[in-house]
Order: sequence, then structure tokens, then C-alpha cells
Amino acid sequence: MPESSESPVLRVEVARYARLAEARERGLVVSAKALPHWIEREGDEWVLLVEASAGGEVARELAAFEIEQGLRVAERTTLPAARFSKVSLFLAGWLLSGFYMAQQITPELWEKRGVADAGAILDGQWWRTITALMLHADGPHLAANLATGLLFASFLIPRLGSGLTWLAIVFSGALGNALNAWGYRGEPHFSLGASTACFGALGILVGVELFARWREPETRSRWQLILPIGAGLALLAFLGVGEEERNVDFMAHWWGFVAGLGEGVLLQGFRLSERLSARGQRLAAIAVLALIAGAWLRASS
Repeated sequence: MPESSESPVLRVEVARYARLAEARERGLVVSAKALPHWIEREGDEWVLLVEASAGGEVARELAAFEIEQGLRVAERTTLPAARFSKVSLFLAGWLLSGFYMAQQITPELWEKRGVADAGAILDGQWWRTITALMLHADGPHLAANLATGLLFASFLIPRLGSGLTWLAIVFSGALGNALNAWGYRGEPHFSLGASTACFGALGILVGVELFARWREPETRSRWQLILPIGAGLALLAFLGVGEEERNVDFMAHWWGFVAGLGEGVLLQGFRLSERLSARGQRLAAIAVLALIAGAWLRASS
């Protein structure tokens, strides 16, 4: 049906929309009832018109549609309270702090076995991509990573669940370290710290939001999609580059962000958070601890 046409039939306005895609989507709701409709532009808005005799019926159908859309957004945005817990934020903080205290007792031992040595990683010592996430250069380094990492995780947990969130964050950090080692292939490079995983968490957050917006017609516009990417890159530049004299491994931050971005899109695309049960979330949390413990056992062997 054409969006605008001259007709002797008396028409009434039932709704106005800021975007043509929104008006067309509601027009499909009207068409599903075998009723004619028209879409006309007035200034910056798109007006949905129907025959006057069908105005009341269409208004009720659109109201029911908007309620259904609101429920879909709510279901997509958060998980049931039983599926996530903020206790994991405290546990993660204590875990990193515990590793830092142990590192202060015998720093040479921990750093020799666990630092992200690019050459060693490319030679097959994969565990260094994980053990390096548990080590930090000093107190301010640890504090900065705790502040950013726990903040990003707190936004992810209601979207993905506790277990899946931490498994995805650790994996993004490990993958980011591996990609960083590949980037420095042929030259010596050493790094340590959870910041690769912290910016992996930021990338996951951006990826999840990006795919969620792309999936819904009402948010699939150019600017709606650019917004999360722009915000993520701005935070990466502000928090992840640092000053040259501070010896910040900004390439590790970048690769962590890239790895997390891909993870977030995949997680949202396959709707893993919606499919994973509470038991699945617990198993994912156990997998995180097992992965960290296994990496350190391998480093000590």
C-alpha cells in the first residue's frame, strides 16, 4: 500500500512517530487486521492514518502492541534476579587482592612464571594469557583495574548472569593477551595486569548493546548503532591509553576491547544468557575458577 495517497475516505490520525521504520512497523499491525492505513510526513514526524470507522479498533491494537514491545525490551535487558548475584563482584575483588598480596611475598617467582611473555605465549605457553591477568605492578595498578573492571562487570551481570559474565571477561582477557603477543611477534614484550580483561568487559558490554539494538527494528538506525561503539571507544581512549611515562600497554587494552566486542555480539546473537539456566550459570562460574587454577598449576609445573 502506498504511504501517501489521495482518498475520499475520511481518515483519522492514530499515532505519530519520530522514525519512518517505527511507523511502518505499526502499519504492519494494522495490515494484519486487514485494514487500510496511510503514512504521511508532517515536519519531523511520521503520522499513521486509518479510516475513521476503524480508529478505535486500531488504537486498541496498537496499545496492545506497545505493551508487548515493552515486555520484550524488559525481557531482553535483564535476567530474573535468581539468575545473577552481585556477590561475585566482591569475590572477584578479593581474588585479585589475594593474588596481589601473594605476589608481594615472592614477586620474582610469581612474575617469572605468570607474566605475559609474548615469545613464550607464541611458543605454546597459553597459560600465561590467563596468569598475567592475576598479577599487577603496584597498588595503584591494582586499584585502577578493580575500579574499572568491577564497574563494567556490574553492568554486564544483569544482562548475562554472574557465571557467564566472568567466564566471558576472563576469556576476553586471555584472547586479548594472545592477540597482543601475536602483535609483538619477533620482539621481546612483557605485560601483566587485569586491564586486558577490564577492557574486554567494556568490549562485551558494547557488543551486547550493539547487537540488541540491531535486532530491534525501532533501534536499528545508523546513529542508534554508532552510539554504543562511540561510547566504548571514548572510554577506551580515556581510560586505556594513559601517559607514555606510565608504561601503559595500550595495545593490550585495544586487543582486549576487540576480543570482548566480538564476544558480546556472539553472546547476544546466540542469546546464551537467556538459554543458560541458574545451574548453567553456576557451572560457568566454576569453569572460571578452574581455568584460573589450571593455568597457575600449569605455570608451576
